[in-house]
Amino acid sequence: MQTEPCCNAVDETGDEAQPIRLRGHHFLCLLTYKGLGYTPAFVENMTAIAARINGCAKVILHPGPDDICAALSPADRAACNHDCAKPETAALDEMAEKATVAVLGHGLGEAFVLDAEKVARLRAAFLKGESRAACGICRWRAVCDEIAGNGFAGTLLKGAHAA
Repeated sequence: MQTEPCCNAVDETGDEAQPIRLRGHHFLCLLTYKGLGYTPAFVENMTAIAARINGCAKVILHPGPDDICAALSPADRAACNHDCAKPETAALDEMAEKATVAVLGHGLGEAFVLDAEKVARLRAAFLKGESRAACGICRWRAVCDEIAGNGFAGTLLKGAHAA
């Protein structure tokens, strides 16, 4: 019998926390995220987002710049040469969105808890190559291939735990 994941994430005021907005390709990035990134500020933000997801914060598949992009300074954007508003980034997102929706069944703008079972489904699709079309031109692809090939060992995203 599957238990419902905890869904009572609240912010520091005690109100229900706003869902984490994630663009399509960031769903894929989080699957292999081990604390590596473009800049220290990027790593700090991505690590905090993974921890919030693990702590039951809801997520939303979001078109365009998201909560990971929001924390990038102009210097961070220059360092990663990955402007969140580039048309190429939107094209990556569209491919990743389709794959994510196919695996999870949650559409754009629909808030949900990314629990451990959903993370496992996303990782299984990732390993099979079913969700990797967006990874084709990514500079991190070889790193992600190695992490996935090692069973996602050491990754920070675990998924929300059951209550």
